[in-house]
Amino acid sequence: MNNNCIDIIKLGGAIITDKTEYKKIRLLELSEICQQIGEWGNPCIIVHGAGSYGHIKAKEYKITSGFKESSQIQGLIQIRKDMHELSSIVVEELTKANLKVMNFQTSSLIYSKRESKQYEYFLNPIQKAIQLGLIPVLSGDIIFAEDENFNIISGDLVIDILASNFQVNRVIFITDVDGLMVINTESNQKECLMNASSEDLKSLSFTSDISEDVIDVTGSMKGKVGSILSILKSVNEIIIVNGQENKRVSDVLKEKDVICTRIK
Repeated sequence: MNNNCIDIIKLGGAIITDKTEYKKIRLLELSEICQQIGEWGNPCIIVHGAGSYGHIKAKEYKITSGFKESSQIQGLIQIRKDMHELSSIVVEELTKANLKVMNFQTSSLIYSKRESKQYEYFLNPIQKAIQLGLIPVLSGDIIFAEDENFNIISGDLVIDILASNFQVNRVIFITDVDGLMVINTESNQKECLMNASSEDLKSLSFTSDISEDVIDVTGSMKGKVGSILSILKSVNEIIIVNGQENKRVSDVLKEKDVICTRIK
């Protein structure tokens, strides 16, 4: 799609919610991050994770296994309701930061053809919103699936689809750790990987600290690295930054040197 080059910002579920407690928002962290994005103010797309608004009930109702029994329908309804609530909170905080944002329901734009591991999607509304100077806000979601009736799409996969259909410069993952944590083979200690290439990611040994997940139904650390490698096919750079540290998000957005992981 023909748009000027933009950034995609991912608000990780672990930074905007407490993933140990059902529907517990981290409002102070969310508000601070939104203010930093507002101070930057450039065109972008924002995608947020589900956090405790999605993962806990998704596990309870076994949503990742697809439709198996009628009781899961209640889970589908509840999670969609909860995700709408979370998206409304995110949009409210972004609006307070003077950003012109509009929420789009992912499950209304993307349909899963699981048998062929492909997705059908309708992104024209996102394109038009960007053209009008709006910032689209999407999230991970439960989407309808051709052979399983419904399934989960992670925020990372949403970003992958967006990055392959729009001209995207950077994808910035805002999480609750400094970046990708690797094991130093000499000291056997974990440390933040500051700079890397896609080839580096295929050979390095990672810790599990990318997002301190307690319950995550969208994939393990290995799955997250796999998502990063896929997204890198469409963008110039991926950055993973700690949203809990003072002004790091602002510094990254403004292309200043800061502790984070940069993957080219």
